[in-house]
Amino acid sequence: MKKIPVGIENFKEMIDNQYYYIDKTELINDVMNEKLVLYTRPRRFGKTLNMSMLYYFFSHKEKDNAYLFDGLNVSKDKETMLHQNQYPVIFMTLKDMKNRNAELQKQQFLSLIQTVLEKNIELLHSEKVNFITKKRLESLVNNQVTDIDL
Repeated sequence: MKKIPVGIENFKEMIDNQYYYIDKTELINDVMNEKLVLYTRPRRFGKTLNMSMLYYFFSHKEKDNAYLFDGLNVSKDKETMLHQNQYPVIFMTLKDMKNRNAELQKQQFLSLIQTVLEKNIELLHSEKVNFITKKRLESLVNNQVTDIDL
């Protein structure tokens, strides 16, 4: 018997554990056909789950998880499927940024940025990232940033 997904925000967890899932993979086509996309929805409306789905579809680091889309609507679109797991993707959410103290908020944001950098550490060695940007990234990793840098 399938489970009802309450509070599940990870697309892989949703599919692997066979939760009920309303196929929203048409969103992938929407994203591909737009220059800029802004999705605003009320709380608990699936924004993080949809971002997770986009990450698993587009990220070149998630090739082992390509099976997640088998049988879903997007798998029927051969043109879109050519883009699966082809791009570097940075996925981050600010949903847990709820500190009332500005200093704590800045520290939590720095921690979030550092976590994203750790997952994408290859940026520090990439020839596609210029020297100045690399220095800024290194200062973030080393916790040597000003409020403006942050």
